[in-house]
Amino acid sequence: MGEDLFTEDKITSICAQVEDIDAMEELRLKFRKRRINFVLTAVAVIVMAVVVLSFNTGALVGTLTIVLPVVGLIVFYAFYVGTISANLHKRFQENIIKRYLAALLSDSEYEPERRHDIDVYNHSLLYTTSVDRYNGNNYVTGKLDKTALSFSFLHTEYKTETHSSKSGTKTTWHTIFKGVFMQADSNKNFAGKTLVLPDTAEKYLGGFGKWLQKTTGGAVGKMVYLENVKFEKEFVVYSTDPVEARYLLTPKIQEQILAMKHFLKKDLRLSFVDNAIYIAISRENIFKLNVSLSFKKPETLRYYMRDLIELLTLIHLLDLNIRIWGRE
Repeated sequence: MGEDLFTEDKITSICAQVEDIDAMEELRLKFRKRRINFVLTAVAVIVMAVVVLSFNTGALVGTLTIVLPVVGLIVFYAFYVGTISANLHKRFQENIIKRYLAALLSDSEYEPERRHDIDVYNHSLLYTTSVDRYNGNNYVTGKLDKTALSFSFLHTEYKTETHSSKSGTKTTWHTIFKGVFMQADSNKNFAGKTLVLPDTAEKYLGGFGKWLQKTTGGAVGKMVYLENVKFEKEFVVYSTDPVEARYLLTPKIQEQILAMKHFLKKDLRLSFVDNAIYIAISRENIFKLNVSLSFKKPETLRYYMRDLIELLTLIHLLDLNIRIWGRE
């Protein structure tokens, strides 16, 4: 998947353009050494504290024996390990991630601490549960050929509260969505709203599940049946305009979405809303630094390109640049 879009020669060429490899590798090794030293120091301090506490020297001394080492270790980590960790991550983002984005996207912008606004997330209609906590990072914008796109990592949650006379109020957080959220210009005018969601009801309940979905309805519009049997088993489609939905979800596009699903092996959702397509992929964070991998090894540089190629290939598979998607 993705060979037609990103050739081996192109990937190799981009990886070869990464600068300051020696300096980054030296910094990585320094970070790992300091982290090990911190762990050894922390273990020694904890052992000493346990020994002191074993003598039952009183409440004040016992409290100080716990508080002072904890505070000391936090400060020690912040200055001894935290500063070099921040420097390493910044160089990783600047020298590798930003360089990869510039090579694969035109007009690319990368903001590691930013994420999509919650209004964009809600506008996609992919998840309708009210959000109580909203976090994210690694916000990217740019163009793949003529398709304007953006993506970021998001983690949305809702909370429940239980009350007990003994323990008081207990708050529990539940994940709504954790993964990559993408927005792309569809290059096509459409008036309705169409959702493509995982067909969990039919998967677990068979025909009854499909009947239940039709009877209870979806988040948007009516349930739409499509001709691809394999697609119907994996996804359920809702739309405010069934005719338009069938026009958007052509047999070829259905096959491409299935290919995306099987390639990712993750929960996948799509929506067509206000001339844009939204994609939500359940997965762990993207562009994550792995300090156990040497920057000097070519396979490491390719490893860090994997997330980006995977995400851009999804847009490519949907054929957003071919004539059928062009606005008239």
